[in-house]
Amino acid sequence: MIRRGTILLLFAVLFVSGVYAQKTAKISFLETTHNFGSFSEKLGSVSCVFSFVNTGDAPLIITRATASCGCTRPEFPMQPVAPGDSGQIKVTYNAVGRPGSFEKNISVYANTDPERTTLIIKGSVIPVQRSAAPAYGHTMGTLGLKAVHVPFFEVYTNKTKVEKIDIINNGKTPLTLEFDKVPRHLDVSVLPETLSPGQKGRILITYHADRAKDWGIRRDEFWVKLPSSDKPQPQNKITVSADIQEDYSGMTPDQIAKAPHLEIGNDLVDFGTIKGNAAASKSVSLTNTGVSNLQIRKVNNESQVVSVSLPQMSIQSGKSIDMKITVRPSKSRSRLLNHRIFIITNDPARPTISLPVVATFE
Repeated sequence: MIRRGTILLLFAVLFVSGVYAQKTAKISFLETTHNFGSFSEKLGSVSCVFSFVNTGDAPLIITRATASCGCTRPEFPMQPVAPGDSGQIKVTYNAVGRPGSFEKNISVYANTDPERTTLIIKGSVIPVQRSAAPAYGHTMGTLGLKAVHVPFFEVYTNKTKVEKIDIINNGKTPLTLEFDKVPRHLDVSVLPETLSPGQKGRILITYHADRAKDWGIRRDEFWVKLPSSDKPQPQNKITVSADIQEDYSGMTPDQIAKAPHLEIGNDLVDFGTIKGNAAASKSVSLTNTGVSNLQIRKVNNESQVVSVSLPQMSIQSGKSIDMKITVRPSKSRSRLLNHRIFIITNDPARPTISLPVVATFE
């Protein structure tokens, strides 16, 4: 899947976007289901491509693609797709440790009507014989670990989630672990508490999303303190990543009908060509077309070039506010800006909205 086009293609897409601003994009897939058939777990990850055509008369903007399981990873074009042009959604399934039949849904969100299109992958994984002694590729003193990064993927504020790291004591004496600088929303323990020489165990990490007081993508870290050291060593670090979300699956039809709903005035913020190093700003309207109060929980913007400001973090029903987006060319190392801002709200239909911001610097 091509994630970056040439500069000339971007200019063409942006030009078409202005011409067809009042028209409609339509995404038409050649197929919406892919069957991998039966394959060996030895393959590890398998991938397929869902090809589509924009059969509408306005630029197609895919805002996000989410899978029903963390074992499935979709990739989609970050640039608008002009009317008549084609694109691809690449979907990768990690079959390691998942023998047997599977069927996964991928939800593709775009500026279409309806907004969501569902893709399906399925197949059957033939298991491989497991080695009696798995490899522990990371070491901290005499401690061997199978991983030092723990991805939790989606975590919900009304549930706890537990992940583990398999460990082994490679030393000749019993080993008891301690942990330092553990974030308040994580609980970390070892099972068993003391590892005999050659004994295997697990580090158990429990994620309490409600304690984090955060939303969206978050990354944390803590340190393993070994008995041989008075204080944690910088290299003995474990990182934890998660996407903190609210669970809307239990909402009743009446609650959904009374929920807030965010409408954005622009699907694409195009600054065009900016000459010189002077900062440029644009405003985007955010409107609550739902019934109850809309809470803007977080605006994820990991860029030094782009900044975002809001007059307030809540919008009453039927009201609007302007979100100010500022671009600073002096902080960019590239002539081309292709960035995305993620707006996280309590809108159950679209809890996370991706807003592309593009510009060319001269």
